[in-house]
Amino acid sequence: LGAKEVIMTDGDSHALKQMRANVNSNCKSATGDGDDVDHSTITCRQLLWGTAHAQKFLENNGQQHYDIILGADVIYTESSIEPLLDTVACLLQKPDGRFVLSRHNKWFSIENDMIIELAKKRHLNCTIDAESEGILIFHW
Repeated sequence: LGAKEVIMTDGDSHALKQMRANVNSNCKSATGDGDDVDHSTITCRQLLWGTAHAQKFLENNGQQHYDIILGADVIYTESSIEPLLDTVACLLQKPDGRFVLSRHNKWFSIENDMIIELAKKRHLNCTIDAESEGILIFHW
């Protein structure tokens, strides 16, 4: 897709270990022994949600903000929504950053309206992709 760098995150240590193994197994070196995907551009890091954790993540990663943040089926409980959005608001580049949230599974009947309202409190606006069910795109 042309990304200069990809950072994959998870808060769970076991999931992070598996994520790293998957990257190493599926993204061959760009030296001609497989895909043209250079896994040296992909890193896997632990990220716990919440403003304090996100600020620490920024400190440890050169204060780099991100132009695109992707999240797929990451909301399992109502109590996880605000820490997720706090993290996104802290890490997302202003003014052009985008947070793409895929919600194919709506766990515990958590509706999009609730997420959108909580995002507005963080000055994040939402566009719903009419072509793709379950895709919310947040922006400043």
